[in-house]
Formats: sequence, structure tokens, C-alpha cells
Amino acid sequence: MPDRTVSILGYACGALVASYLVLIVVTVSMAAWQTNLAMEVHETEADIARLESRYYSMVAQIDKIDPGSLGLVPPARVMYATTQTAPSVTLR
Repeated sequence: MPDRTVSILGYACGALVASYLVLIVVTVSMAAWQTNLAMEVHETEADIARLESRYYSMVAQIDKIDPGSLGLVPPARVMYATTQTAPSVTLR
């Protein structure tokens, strides 16, 4: 029995060391992956900020344009879709 115990404990120790090394590699790779994702999020936020500022500057330019210079005129008559009451359905 002691002959087998030493070999079993040796294999168990080897398996534990191997699993420990695998867990270290997984932890380091996950940390590197998280760092890369954080950098990508930061870059994406910067891109979004640039796009927002460009959008608002374009909206400001469009807002400065006089509609009359483009040939647009106000409507002669305005009619809304709610001029008639909607039919009601009841259980009675």
C-alpha cells in the first residue's frame, strides 16, 4: 500500500501543479483581454464624442439656412389627424 500511496500522491501533486499553472495562464490572459477591452471602450467613447460634436455642428449649419432661400414656403392650410374622434368600442 505505501508503494501506491507515494505514486498516487506524486500524480496528485503533479496534477495540482499543472492545474495551478493553467489557472495562472488563464488569469493573465483574461487580464490582458480585459485591458484590451477597456482600451477599446475608451477609444469608442472618444469616437462617439467626435461624432456627436460633428453632428451638432452640422445641425447648427443646417439651422442657419433660411428656408425661404431654398424655395420653401409655409403651408396654406394645416390639418391634423386628430380632427375626427376615434370610434370607441365598449362591452355594452
